[in-house]
Amino acid sequence: MRINTKVRYAIRLMADIAKHSHGQPVTLKDIAERQDLPKYYLSQLAAPLKHAALLKSIWGNKGGYLLNRPAEEMTLLDVLEAVDGPVAVLDCVLDPGVCDRSDFCECLGIWRNVNEAIVKTLEGYSLADLAGTSRPVSRNGDLCIIGPAQQEVPHGGAGNKPSHVHPTAGKSSKRQAGPVAEG
Repeated sequence: MRINTKVRYAIRLMADIAKHSHGQPVTLKDIAERQDLPKYYLSQLAAPLKHAALLKSIWGNKGGYLLNRPAEEMTLLDVLEAVDGPVAVLDCVLDPGVCDRSDFCECLGIWRNVNEAIVKTLEGYSLADLAGTSRPVSRNGDLCIIGPAQQEVPHGGAGNKPSHVHPTAGKSSKRQAGPVAEG
């Protein structure tokens, strides 16, 4: 799976609003300047974010955009799904009917596990985390140290399995990948 430009820019847009709004609307012009992104492209991204009820627009002279709920309650998964749809490393992970081999595929369970790991990771980070309005995140070797509780999450390297997850991880996804096939 590759995170495309649309998703990256949407996350930057939302994190910028989370960091700079202070309860006041933020203009796309200001976001574009701070993020060095095209204003026109940001306006195209705002539409699906509004449709997903993540953003609200304020019209008028002092208008702009506000988050529709607190930054701590919006995850990176929310933003990704708003602009790009559900996470799917392969089509068969979400809809086994698209593949004739799904009933006996040796790899389907693995692909579902990979997909769910991506979903849980994206669910584990809020816009507040990115905007610096929540727990600080720092890297220390192979561990990701998160916030005041100093919870450790293995980061990088082959064979690392998380022993503790990010504090906001574990919320159930909007769609489940289904049971893991044994093979």
